[in-house]
Amino acid sequence: MSAQLWVGYQSDSAKVAGYREKIGLDYSMADFSVASIDEEKMGSRLANLLRFYEEVNNQGSYSRWIGTILGEQNEALEHSYVEVKKQKLMKVEKSADEITIIYKLWLDKNPANIKQTEIQYHFKDGVSESNTVNDMFSHMSHYVQAREIINK
Repeated sequence: MSAQLWVGYQSDSAKVAGYREKIGLDYSMADFSVASIDEEKMGSRLANLLRFYEEVNNQGSYSRWIGTILGEQNEALEHSYVEVKKQKLMKVEKSADEITIIYKLWLDKNPANIKQTEIQYHFKDGVSESNTVNDMFSHMSHYVQAREIINK
């Protein structure tokens, strides 16, 4: 029995390490709190991830991920399909080994009748507690990395 638990633990830690590597957040900069994408303070990797996020958040798979994450963070939206009409970056904050990103979202009509809400992406040591957040940021990171290589 304990051997089975260990195998599960190993695969979970390997999965977390994989997310950490794929997402690739940089923690070398000083702690900061900003209300806009500021590459000098947050580093180019996070700045590029947020720029990409803002470009693609209304595309199919990203829209579904955002809806799922909203459902994880807001019980009223848990079983609703939601579309984001507009978004605004409210804050990006780094404190020691934690990075928190908060966007204000304006939603299209939805069964919960919520017009505005916030979505929070929280990373500790480069990964989120939410696998959905990790999946979305890993996926975005793939494209951001390709852009970084092309633009060198």
